[in-house]
Amino acid sequence: MSIIYSEVQPSNVNSTQKVSYKKGNPIVSFLIGAQPHLLDAGSIRVSGNIQFFKDSAGASATTADALSIDEKLAIYSIFEKVTVTSQRSRQVIETVNHYGRFLSSYLPYVNSKSDKFSHMNEMALTIPNYEAQKRELVNFPSTNKGSSFSIAIPTGFLSSGNMVPLSNESLGGIEISLNLSPDAQALYSQTGDTTGLTDAFYELSNLRLHCELVAPADPRSMLPSEGQLTYNAITSYFNVINSTNAVVNFNLGTSRTLGVFMNMCPSRFLNNMKFNSFATTTPLNKDLTQAPIKQIIFTKAGMRMPIAFNIDTNVKENASIATVDPQVVTFARSAITSGVNLRSEISPVNTNREYGGVADTPPLTADGGPMECIGVPFDTVGTGVGEDFSTAPFGIQMEVGLTTDSPNALFLFVHSRQTLVFGPSGLQVIQ
Repeated sequence: MSIIYSEVQPSNVNSTQKVSYKKGNPIVSFLIGAQPHLLDAGSIRVSGNIQFFKDSAGASATTADALSIDEKLAIYSIFEKVTVTSQRSRQVIETVNHYGRFLSSYLPYVNSKSDKFSHMNEMALTIPNYEAQKRELVNFPSTNKGSSFSIAIPTGFLSSGNMVPLSNESLGGIEISLNLSPDAQALYSQTGDTTGLTDAFYELSNLRLHCELVAPADPRSMLPSEGQLTYNAITSYFNVINSTNAVVNFNLGTSRTLGVFMNMCPSRFLNNMKFNSFATTTPLNKDLTQAPIKQIIFTKAGMRMPIAFNIDTNVKENASIATVDPQVVTFARSAITSGVNLRSEISPVNTNREYGGVADTPPLTADGGPMECIGVPFDTVGTGVGEDFSTAPFGIQMEVGLTTDSPNALFLFVHSRQTLVFGPSGLQVIQ
């Protein structure tokens, strides 16, 4: 077998090769057509250039301007949704909604602070400091072509490492669609003052998808017309909490649930350039003072599960304590990634209770910003079986220190095992 290094241009970009949400290009699609080859799903990268402008006239933001981008995500802030579709049947294989919010918790738990300064800086232009991120990326002069990037697209199917058959008899090629985030979602003002920045936007150019294709020596015998691919998938849900006794329930519909994790921020942060839409904070009051979570209960069909006791956080007994609760961090880590993973950006600096408290100003924290996350694993030994939530609802009950009318958005992500079955009659995704 031989390896072919393929480069694919977007199938829906105009002749200028420039893409901008502001100028009417909210979706970028890449089509890897039907061919007698196998696609190495883990090899997919998207490259291009990005520029930032502070007004509709195309003026560059300077260091004196407060225009910035989330330091946990950098380039990943511009993606709102990822969809993978079979070209032959047009059936959706995988969709990850709220993609930036998912990566806001995922990336800090699988990359260290050193990673953000090294290879992640080279690929996704990350710097784990809000001011350094602004100066290195957003303040790059628009007289140049912008900053270059080359990133992987972490999803269950694309990160599985599977060899995906592209022949007409199997998937018939795949299409990867990237929905771009609105400018007010991707960008924000560090001071909360948007004077002169209301028309700020980002612009992409020279977008390409790169991948490795394996050419079998004998395609007729080595390219299956039917079979199955198993991978870990991500499914997202959304809700709002606004009470001291927050209770939310979700019908997950997944039979092999490996873990559940969630992050939060005030609802007014979303799609609002005055705040960072990708901030992962503890619940906040109207004046942005913290409303810490005092107790957490995970349930299945109303029964405590998998933890048979209430998780009382360290703030319940001492309201003035500012240190991180290690139990909450440990459960969240196990829900996101299993096995021994020593690479993590989580630290007492970015998970303490010392940020916030300045009304109408986004919380700014050292070491990558606030990284609050709540989760629970259902498969701690890596069996891939997990827990069956196909017929029973999953629930979370939290005692929250909200003292004002302050809706907080809750984004929940389900880590589950799924199987794609393909054959002459079409595709089926078994959850």
